[in-house]
Amino acid sequence: MFGRVIGRRSIHTVPKLASIKELGAGGIPKIYSSNGFNTVWTDYQQYLCDKLTLATAGSSLESYYPFHVMLNTAKKPFQSNIFNLASAAHNNHLFIENILPVKENETNQPSKLLLSRIRESFDMEWEELKEDIVKLTEKKVLGQGWFFLIENANKEIHYLFLQNNGTPYYFPRNQLFDLNVPISENEFSHMEKVRALLSSATKGQQVRDWSMPLIAINLWDQAYLNDYGVGKRQEYVRNVLDNLNWNVVNSRLYK
Repeated sequence: MFGRVIGRRSIHTVPKLASIKELGAGGIPKIYSSNGFNTVWTDYQQYLCDKLTLATAGSSLESYYPFHVMLNTAKKPFQSNIFNLASAAHNNHLFIENILPVKENETNQPSKLLLSRIRESFDMEWEELKEDIVKLTEKKVLGQGWFFLIENANKEIHYLFLQNNGTPYYFPRNQLFDLNVPISENEFSHMEKVRALLSSATKGQQVRDWSMPLIAINLWDQAYLNDYGVGKRQEYVRNVLDNLNWNVVNSRLYK
């Protein structure tokens, strides 16, 4: 008589955060109330993990972290639904990480290295850059999306304003433009450059695409409507930028 073999099914779970009970009860000071935090993290991250578990069930992807699921599906249009779930889950984790409250005995300042990279890349100081980001997020992302401040392989700092659930890691899936509306000549030119890079990559030429996200901001409705209401996304973005966890952001820099 043969014993029954029971397979173990992998389930995508919400990453554990330090002080989650305190965050759930009190929110994140100056950014989220308890309801706002629980909506964007406790409820929404669980929703994404549940959907990702169902979407990857029975495949090799079910045992991967969302980051690796996202990378493995980014080049496969027929797996766009899985890509979007994995990218959203990973992006949201990056976002929450960089706004977690700093411990009382810790300093919280941008590193000299980061400030120097910002000056070299934008020819402006952080306070100026911050105001630029607040204005541009309103202009560049009209619907749902994400903002990322990234460092590339050349140690240059750049903006990325991503539509829907674009990713900062793979340039053809950055989703920089909303293709539901007419695009400008500059945007079309950028798309042609991306197409040329993809063409060269398929011919065996190496494309250096090593972007490291430094700052992540969730621009989806559920990230701010609860606490800020309609038409207040700029206030929300400014509060996030004013209360970043710089210890997390500094640790993301290429050393």
